[in-house]
Amino acid sequence: MRFAHRRLAVLLVGSSLGAVGWGAVLPFLYADIADARHLGASVAAVTFTAFALGALVAAPLAGRLADRSRPVRVATVARLGMVLAIVALAYAATALTLWAAAFAYGAALAVVQPSTAVLVLELTPAARRRGAFAWQFIGQNLGLAVGGMVGGYLVDLTVPTGSRPAYAFAAVCSAASAVLVAIAASRTARPALAVDEPAPTTGYRGVLQVPAVRWLLAVTVLLTLACYAQFDSGLPAYALSVLDVAPTTLGTAVAVNTVLVAALTAPVVRLTRTVAPAVLLATCAVLWIGVWVVLAAPMLHLGASGTFVVAGYGLFSVGETMLAPVLTPLAATLAPAGATGRTLAAVTGAQTLATAIGPGLSGLLLGLGLPLGFVALQILCCVLAIGCALRLGRVDAARHQQSLALAA
Repeated sequence: MRFAHRRLAVLLVGSSLGAVGWGAVLPFLYADIADARHLGASVAAVTFTAFALGALVAAPLAGRLADRSRPVRVATVARLGMVLAIVALAYAATALTLWAAAFAYGAALAVVQPSTAVLVLELTPAARRRGAFAWQFIGQNLGLAVGGMVGGYLVDLTVPTGSRPAYAFAAVCSAASAVLVAIAASRTARPALAVDEPAPTTGYRGVLQVPAVRWLLAVTVLLTLACYAQFDSGLPAYALSVLDVAPTTLGTAVAVNTVLVAALTAPVVRLTRTVAPAVLLATCAVLWIGVWVVLAAPMLHLGASGTFVVAGYGLFSVGETMLAPVLTPLAATLAPAGATGRTLAAVTGAQTLATAIGPGLSGLLLGLGLPLGFVALQILCCVLAIGCALRLGRVDAARHQQSLALAA
């Protein structure tokens, strides 16, 4: 058991190391493409769309690979594919080559996620899975933060090639991540996951026929729309253009969110260990309704917009500590026999889809001068998520009762 814990630790470090590398590139990617390489804002915007499209296209294949191939092999090869995509991003000189590299990176990342999640599940007893995914979440957030700090020293946005040191750093981190993942999981026994059970007829149609999985996907889409889909575009645009906060204040808010996520995740997981996952998802949605009310308060001319924005970003972190640790273990529990990878890929695809369409919805509302509509949309998503989460809890409880009856 202790050996398994060491291998899990190495696996989580490897996963976090990949986040360190990408964190050195992501905050500067838009400016590098639009300004340093002189390709323009539209090319930079489409690049982020290409990431999402790559992930959406690859998600179905990612689930099948995680179920039918050795997850360690899939995760390692996909991480090496990310290395090649990062190098291609660094040297792309035209819009088409840039978009192709972004598409490839998004696809490789989509393949990495379910296979890595399966590896974490295989190395973790069922009772400790929330904790394992909590530490993975903490590591990835800290990795992105550390990477952003390193990237700030490596990039030079005054020349077209000034960001290449950051891309090189990201490529090295991704390669090292692949090595650590291979070392940690090369001898995984795959003891008790449904992924081991042959079920050739359980494809994505079979996954979507499970009512609890459908409700989980609905909750995932709605909560992603209300939070993560807004972090990179809608929420910053709202804070800067509508609430007129300073860019430095926005940066402080993002930093507060990252620090609180890292600090609160482990304690929250310990305190909520016996709480049903569906209840935690509903609680997360309730908290985020409060967050959007806080973020809307400055429109009532209460002043101190910066304080409300920092507080809102901070409160977001509390919900994140409930959502991230339970989502993957819950998906694995609901997965049909032999379709764990497909179920995890479906959840990842739902998150990617919401992340892709969220900025468009928020951009439309803010562009039309409807900031209240922008906030109301996020609150509506949270309200619907509460209803779906409670329904998920009832369906899952009925499924569990049926399983006990069959076993008896």
